[in-house]
Amino acid sequence: MKNNKPTHSIISNVKYFFGLQWSYSKLSVVFLILLIPINISISFINIYLPKLVVSEIINQRPFEHIVFSLLTIGIILILLNISNKAISSSNSALMLKFRYGLLNRKVSKAFKTDYENIEAPQFRYLMSRADESLWGSGKGSIVERMTSGITELITNILGYILFGSILSVINPWIAVVLTLFSLIHYFSLRRVRKFQHANREEISKLDYKLWYIASNSSSFEGAADVRIYGMNRWFINMFKTLTKERLGWDRKILWRTYITHIIDALIIILRDGFAYAILITKVLNGDLSIDNFIFHFAAVGSFARLVGGILEKYNDIYSVSLTSCDLRDYLEYPEKENRGEGVQPPSLSVPYEIELRDVSYRYQGAEEDTLRRLSLKIRKGEKVAIVGLNGAGKTTLVKIICGLYNPTQGKVLINGIEKQRFNIYDYYSLFSTVFQDYHFLPVSIACTVSGKSKEQTDTERVKKCLEAAGLWEKVSKLEKGMDSMLNKQLNADGIELSGGEKQKLILARAIYKDAPILILDEPTAALDPIAESNLYQTYNELSKNKTSIFISHRLASTRFCDRIIFMENGEFVETGTHDELMK
Repeated sequence: MKNNKPTHSIISNVKYFFGLQWSYSKLSVVFLILLIPINISISFINIYLPKLVVSEIINQRPFEHIVFSLLTIGIILILLNISNKAISSSNSALMLKFRYGLLNRKVSKAFKTDYENIEAPQFRYLMSRADESLWGSGKGSIVERMTSGITELITNILGYILFGSILSVINPWIAVVLTLFSLIHYFSLRRVRKFQHANREEISKLDYKLWYIASNSSSFEGAADVRIYGMNRWFINMFKTLTKERLGWDRKILWRTYITHIIDALIIILRDGFAYAILITKVLNGDLSIDNFIFHFAAVGSFARLVGGILEKYNDIYSVSLTSCDLRDYLEYPEKENRGEGVQPPSLSVPYEIELRDVSYRYQGAEEDTLRRLSLKIRKGEKVAIVGLNGAGKTTLVKIICGLYNPTQGKVLINGIEKQRFNIYDYYSLFSTVFQDYHFLPVSIACTVSGKSKEQTDTERVKKCLEAAGLWEKVSKLEKGMDSMLNKQLNADGIELSGGEKQKLILARAIYKDAPILILDEPTAALDPIAESNLYQTYNELSKNKTSIFISHRLASTRFCDRIIFMENGEFVETGTHDELMK
């Protein structure tokens, strides 16, 4: 994972973000371009105005002429400043639209990416870096820093050429020396930025660990365990240790920044002292008038700021470009699944055949396969149970069949068609699943069952599904019935379900989807014996006209299945009916 070399060049990132900005708001790009001549004009008038006043007085111009000249330039300056503020304010709103557009892309990527990516450490790292780049982490979002930074860089370069030409008329060495001293400052500052980038992965890991502990300290689910088992002291000590390590990195960065600021202060004294000495000498020798001295004196300050601005903006763009690489790498993270045209699945109202051909699977970073050369054919409408101890590979197998994992070796076929030939979303539509691990959004029970918005939810169908799952009696007694909200943390009137009730709820969700393939992964794990018995009685009805797979670690739970396959260490070791396996 360790790789300090940027994956995209600065030019590539600039083109990328301006292209995105143009697609979101062409007017925003126009505004940024308009700000360039406006800001250059404001800078020039600000240093020219004092010279004009002194020149008019020295040349003994009529009072009316002086007032007219000052009013004319003053009005122009006011109009330019008003234009600058108006355009900048309007552009801020457009830039916000651009930022939220990128945020939408970031969130969409998280929801649509391959499931295996979500579990990949590199993808999770890039996801956290993408969040930081979009929200700024105290330095501003890369959206503003990249596009606005380029505009300011161009403004500074044009101003550098303008004021450099003015100073070169007096003495070309002024512009040269000011530029050289500013370059020394730039490279010292860049060393600090490079140090931050080289260690960004270690720092991000620490930030993630600190966030994890902080978020879990207020976790509703873990609050009881923390108190009963005295884990609070462990959390506090771990937080202190990580904080100390994080502050250590901050001190390293701040120390390097402090040295850079000392160098910068010395450079300013030498740089400006040299330029002002030349101007003063010119005046004393009678080679420079007072009004031109004032003009060039101000030009030296502006030129120095412009040189510093050019280097600072380039340095900032360089830094932003490094961060942009993380966002781009996240958004462009490769996907294996077919999201284009695919084979259209047959009718969803008929059962499907499932076949595994020599399937193996190894988790990323693992030394051995979790599944080893599995071959299996499940007939249309067949009820198959897969039994094995914890760690046998049952859930991994289910995720491969569902399309969440891709086999390291071998093929998965549905009705004789390879899984990769289906559009992945069409493939997902074939499955109703109940996993061991589940998560509920803070929405109503009805929306949880349907997986749709309230307007799209068929409440009568939800009721039937809750009845079939054995949860309707509980829901019907709630004050708001199926409109009751889940999650007390986000909803003041939310409800909390027991473990068994949650399992019934996800079973109701699987029934509502009514897909042709039904997969139940340990569906009775949190049920009491009566509820478990009721589930077995209704299982035949649930699996009618469906191909179904029932995962369990207890052979006694599978007597109603047509065929039982026993798994051990990622392999199929025995198959048969319940009676055959009991002999």
